[in-house]
Amino acid sequence: MYSLENFNRHMMALGRESRGLTQSGLAQELGVQQGTVSKVESGMLPPTHQLVSDLCAALEYQPEFFFQTGRPYGMPPFHYRRRKKLGVKPLTKMIAEMNIRRIHLQALLKSTEYKSNHYIPEIDRDEYQGGYGARFTVENAARHLREHWMVPDGPIENLVDLIEGNGGIVIPCSFNNDLIDAVSQRIDGMPVLFFVNMNAPADRIRLTLAHELGHMVLHTTTLIDDAEMESEADQFAGAFLLPASGIRKNLQKFDLRQAALLKRHWKVSMAAIAMRADRLGFLTPYQKKSFFIQMGKLGYRKAEPHEPEKEWPKKILELIRFHVSELGYSKEELSTSLFISPDEFDLMYPSPPDAPPGKLTEYGHGLRVIK
Repeated sequence: MYSLENFNRHMMALGRESRGLTQSGLAQELGVQQGTVSKVESGMLPPTHQLVSDLCAALEYQPEFFFQTGRPYGMPPFHYRRRKKLGVKPLTKMIAEMNIRRIHLQALLKSTEYKSNHYIPEIDRDEYQGGYGARFTVENAARHLREHWMVPDGPIENLVDLIEGNGGIVIPCSFNNDLIDAVSQRIDGMPVLFFVNMNAPADRIRLTLAHELGHMVLHTTTLIDDAEMESEADQFAGAFLLPASGIRKNLQKFDLRQAALLKRHWKVSMAAIAMRADRLGFLTPYQKKSFFIQMGKLGYRKAEPHEPEKEWPKKILELIRFHVSELGYSKEELSTSLFISPDEFDLMYPSPPDAPPGKLTEYGHGLRVIK
């Protein structure tokens, strides 16, 4: 039986926010005054066993959920502009989902010895020295990372696999908005995390992931103006996915048809390719404007043709399969260990469409049981 002394008020707030409830809304569900919810969450009023039981029923979490240690994390500072646009309620729910998925990942990692021989570097622009003494630029930083990961000049076949193969973990999410497609975090003692809205189109996921990778490389040791950080992350994404040395020769006669051909080859949106062509000096302002007018007339600003296949994260699935195949967990036991129901487990961690049939198959590379 749990001890009420170990009740974590932060987990109560997190559970409430994950269900999209305000304090007033939760109070109605519990049949208590809003002040009661507020005082318990602020630590002014101790919980009762009845309150914990009612919280479990209202929020659909197991009792142990509210007795976990630790605290939730907020959004990184470089997401400030998009955060302002989103609105308080959907933003709060999204941050709660990220925190719960992070907590799940921490629980799954506890039973395994997860190691990677590679890592996502942090570049300090004040101490940066590239090849042949090159000074810091975003373009050089993107090229440096490709060299560090030994990526050739051509298209990146699978960006999710590349990130996860170099120490990151991509966590599939459903953010239910089109303002934020991904969020990245560096947290002590954990792999670099990328929370990705898998409801977005595949080419947008790739670009957004590369954008977040730029933040992790450029902006965890150096914080600058919000708008400048966003601009640098955009520039990094273009340079990382479309390196100048690899794409320059294909931009000499750039038009809509060429953009469509390049999209199929590079798996990057036509709009992003046009922006890269502009940055590399292949478009005049008039050509750039005409290109996007054409895109708009054809409806391509909302939905482009030639969508690449979606790249699904594998590490989370590996960890889940590892627990079942190596540690002998049933799905019910695994969902219990994460303090959620089996039905919610299925909703949060479905197998990707291209996963092999059957339960928990052949993943688990780099995972070992902790004895």
